[in-house]
Amino acid sequence: MAEGIFARIESSYSKFTKSEKIVADFVFENPEKVLYTSITDLAEICGVGDTTVFRFCKALKLNGYQEFKMFLAQDIAVRTGSDYTINGSVSQDDDIQTICKKALAVDIAALTETFEGLNFEAVTKVVDMISGANKVQFFGMGSSGVIALEAKMKFMRILPNVEHIADCHMQFMSAALLSSRDLAIIFSYSGSTKDSIEIANLAKSNGCKVVSITRYVNSHLANISDVVIPCGSNEGPLDGGASSTSMVQFYILDILYLLYFTKHYHQSKLNKAKTTESISSKIL
Repeated sequence: MAEGIFARIESSYSKFTKSEKIVADFVFENPEKVLYTSITDLAEICGVGDTTVFRFCKALKLNGYQEFKMFLAQDIAVRTGSDYTINGSVSQDDDIQTICKKALAVDIAALTETFEGLNFEAVTKVVDMISGANKVQFFGMGSSGVIALEAKMKFMRILPNVEHIADCHMQFMSAALLSSRDLAIIFSYSGSTKDSIEIANLAKSNGCKVVSITRYVNSHLANISDVVIPCGSNEGPLDGGASSTSMVQFYILDILYLLYFTKHYHQSKLNKAKTTESISSKIL
């Protein structure tokens, strides 16, 4: 986009509806805040609907909200004269010690925020849902798919009924066959990934319970989930795949695994011994 996003908003302002102008005004006044706000949260702050924010983005000839935030981040950098930062803190001029300190600070902040935002009753409920499920299916797209795979690998050491499929189309097919006796656990940082939302809808159409692990508790995915576990990590539109995001999702996964293990200690201990013994000969 040759024309900056702020200039694009200004030139289109007179054509916006009243509600779209409210969104535009908020963007002008709080551009940095918008970078870390979901489409649902921005709509709620502005007192409008999600569709208004989406129409606002389309009026700027953009594909959607994520593309809008990407161009907004670039325009903010140009306007402030700041260099591009990696994951919001590390710049190209930082030395190795500074990078190590900044990476540690970002990860600690994300983990601390996640812990402070934990709903212990919700976490316990999810573990109970895992205990009662006929099958537990883990879902995730992109970097969240790596977490979903790790979830399967972690739980399969103590449970025989966990699954994850990497291929997107096969995830759809698997979700379509889940039943009311099964459980779908979906990892999605934004909670607005179209594929993750469709998987949740497919699972729920058959009565399957859905758990989402996401940053935004008011996102579309969260709103259609039976239980939501929030994870704290501020990932900007140019920071896709930030390690702090994966770290807090791994942290939530660890909590679920450890709580399940303690609630079913004897069977989990026995199964862990069996699975560990089964591959012991493969390790020198």
